[in-house]
Amino acid sequence: MERSGGGSIDSFLTWLIHPVTVAATALLILNDQVLKAAYPGWLTGKLSDVAGLVMAPPLLAVLPVLLVAGCGRLPVRRRTVRGAGPRSGHRMGDLLAAGSVLVVGMGFAAVKATPEGAATASAVWSVVNGPSVILADGTDLLALPALGLAWWTWRSAVARPSPARWLRMVAVLVVLPIAGLGVAATSAPRYDDAVALYEWRDVAVAGIGNAYHDSREPYTWWIGADDGPTFSELPEGGYELFSKQPPPAASGEDCSARDPGHCFRIVPRRLAVQESRDGGANWRVAWQVDEDARQRLATAIPGMRDVAEYLSSRALLVRDQPDGGVVVLVANGRDGFVRRDTAGRWERIGFGTLAGDSFRHQQPATPIPDVAEATVTVGWRVAVPLSVAVGSLVVLAGCATLLARRYGWFVIPIAAVGGALGLVALGVYVPYALRGANSDDAVGSVLVVALIVGMTAVPAGVAVLVANVTEPSQAVAGRICVAGTLAGAMVPLPLLLRLLTGWPPQRAAVVAVPIVAVVVMVVGVVWAIRCAVRRVPRRGSSSAGTPPWTPPDPPWPKTDDAPRTA
Repeated sequence: MERSGGGSIDSFLTWLIHPVTVAATALLILNDQVLKAAYPGWLTGKLSDVAGLVMAPPLLAVLPVLLVAGCGRLPVRRRTVRGAGPRSGHRMGDLLAAGSVLVVGMGFAAVKATPEGAATASAVWSVVNGPSVILADGTDLLALPALGLAWWTWRSAVARPSPARWLRMVAVLVVLPIAGLGVAATSAPRYDDAVALYEWRDVAVAGIGNAYHDSREPYTWWIGADDGPTFSELPEGGYELFSKQPPPAASGEDCSARDPGHCFRIVPRRLAVQESRDGGANWRVAWQVDEDARQRLATAIPGMRDVAEYLSSRALLVRDQPDGGVVVLVANGRDGFVRRDTAGRWERIGFGTLAGDSFRHQQPATPIPDVAEATVTVGWRVAVPLSVAVGSLVVLAGCATLLARRYGWFVIPIAAVGGALGLVALGVYVPYALRGANSDDAVGSVLVVALIVGMTAVPAGVAVLVANVTEPSQAVAGRICVAGTLAGAMVPLPLLLRLLTGWPPQRAAVVAVPIVAVVVMVVGVVWAIRCAVRRVPRRGSSSAGTPPWTPPDPPWPKTDDAPRTA
């Protein structure tokens, strides 16, 4: 049997598209983007480790192989026979494969076994993938035997016949980018979330959660020795105490111990604090971020999902100061903290400054975007994908009907596949858009947008191309294309109105965009189908002539059948 050489590019491409490698890549993406958030825990954490250790070695090995081959230094040997000829190629391939497995294993062990390795990996990955945290966990080393499965897939790839040309193209153009995307998106980011406040040993303690996992429970605690804006980590033994038996958490209302009539309280599900000077008989707004500004702020905070839940005041602590007056510290979820000093000035401090013996990390408050910046941000995230989807679906429906009228209804099932996938993608994307498109779940967003564009714009483009080269259909296809363009252009009208006039409010404009998209799409699709039906005769009809796409030949001139004589 003809087999691929152990040192050829084909062997590494076969390793990359091996069923086990592809399954591990799919599991890694599914687990990190869906299962971890839905079922956080030991099992989902270990699944990512196992899947990553299986798919990382072939990905690491194939990149330098392709790079060297691109420089013309590594020949592409195909269809060599095992045991025939020199075995240097096999040894070279085995060495490179073994090296990639070894590098992945050593790197994984260093990151998971040492805090220094985890901190270095977190810093590097934050540059590549945005804010990320990778935790040292010795139990993750239990996944290292998965490297044996990676080596087995390499030996299996060497023993397989050379892949067909189309499989090599799939490996380079499809599997390789998806594997890279899976690795880039594998580390769960850390979205700091101010969820609780405590008084412990006469100091203020802030409880910080990770909103990425949809949990409002703190995973770490910071001490505010000066009641903010500077924090420090708990002293030795503090983490065990807070993890096992934390002190009572502050509620949403608190009063000064020195002046019991001076009280503060949060406004539930809003970024607002009220103040009372008469023990709670009368309240006034002391500080707030109005609703429109809060919606604009949400567009600037990555991974924001439920604005009312994650961007609202949750806990409040009033601290009497030795020199008189009170300091108020309020936990505001993803916005961090807001602090009132003894002079009565309120300031959003974000997550302040976390200081230690050898480090100092600042996380200032996220600036609130103005109307224009927030509107443009939502336009790119929401209106542009919806415009592409709506316009291409209108063109696809019209041109599919046009082609069906000209060439037969067999065209409809072909177009229906693209249209159905486009509608499914649109249905997935509309709820995302209704949330304000604040979530930065990169894989989900990119795949949804790619599905919208690929499954609607591409078939529509093909249909338009075919329709335009068919001479009698050019005018109708042109009208349908114009209708699709106009339909797509109408989708961002609510945002354009807000950009020009400042009205409607941010939330109303965001909600209006997908509603306009659905209405315009329905109207546009119906119009395009009617236009094609009314203006293009059905194949075989009497008005179309026989055949419908060519006019009848003109009659031949009459001739005298009598023989001519000289």
